[in-house]
Amino acid sequence: MKLKIRRRQFGKLVLASAATTAIINLANKSVAQNSNTIVYGAIVAAKGRKQAKDQESTDVANTTPAINVTALDVVTLQQVSTTEVPSTAVDNANTVTESAQKALYTEPTERITGFTSLSDGSFVFVVVGSSRKGNYTKLLITDIKKPNKKPKSKKISGFKKTNNTIESVVGTKDDKLICIVSESGGTPPFKFALVDPQNGKVSYESDLALPELFPNRRYSNLAQSPIDGKYYLTTMNSEGITQLAQLDLDNKSIITGKGKIIELSPLTFDRQALANDLFSLAFSPSGDLYAVGKLKSEQTKYLFNVDLKNAQMKRLTEFSVDKIAFARS
Repeated sequence: MKLKIRRRQFGKLVLASAATTAIINLANKSVAQNSNTIVYGAIVAAKGRKQAKDQESTDVANTTPAINVTALDVVTLQQVSTTEVPSTAVDNANTVTESAQKALYTEPTERITGFTSLSDGSFVFVVVGSSRKGNYTKLLITDIKKPNKKPKSKKISGFKKTNNTIESVVGTKDDKLICIVSESGGTPPFKFALVDPQNGKVSYESDLALPELFPNRRYSNLAQSPIDGKYYLTTMNSEGITQLAQLDLDNKSIITGKGKIIELSPLTFDRQALANDLFSLAFSPSGDLYAVGKLKSEQTKYLFNVDLKNAQMKRLTEFSVDKIAFARS
């Protein structure tokens, strides 16, 4: 009798084990299938903000702050994970940058101005550190899915003027980094440029024939569609109207020989024009456009879905991050 019970117990254990394995395999398969629906949101960690205030200006120039990265499933709207990218020292500290001491005292701050992905699965952050000694733009490359792999950071140089900053970046399909450079720490005028992820050098001339930008408008939030390869961004005029725009590099201007900025529809939510610029734009691998922004008179940041046809925004959930990006599929 005892032997029969043991056999039954053994059989149950085998069945339970098989069922558990099946569930695990099913779960792993589900995660693999849903990996394209995961959006990553980045924000400077609280310790990173404190670090900026405590550090000397030389440290702000040569280190990136700690960054919190939150993974969110855009289908279930559930948070999947939170990862901290540690503070990282640049590996080119001796590189001379185009920074100069500011006339007025500036409390040291750190902000993420760009977030994009590369074809090898790694992510690229652009961080601007500001202090009384000037503005410093830094590049941070890390693989969030491989926490044991050490991040790499570089100080960015090659700007045309002192205290220029990079205010948006997008990784192309061949891993070039197109960026928007501000000559005034985030305000107009802006210029297009490329930044080399290998050495952190900014270049204003390229075979992409990037167009000139109007001096009295704000340009930000570069994103590339994985479906047709077209680039999108936001532009804000002096009246505060924020529009979705397309960076057309295929149809060059007859006069300048460079690409064009094609303004699309003004961004709207609930039939009202967006009262301020977005924080970030990003395309999912399936071609859906998402944004992070605030609504008028609200301090809460939300994740939105954006309709490319009419620039109407649909609010999805609260998402307290500054920049978003999807991993390459």
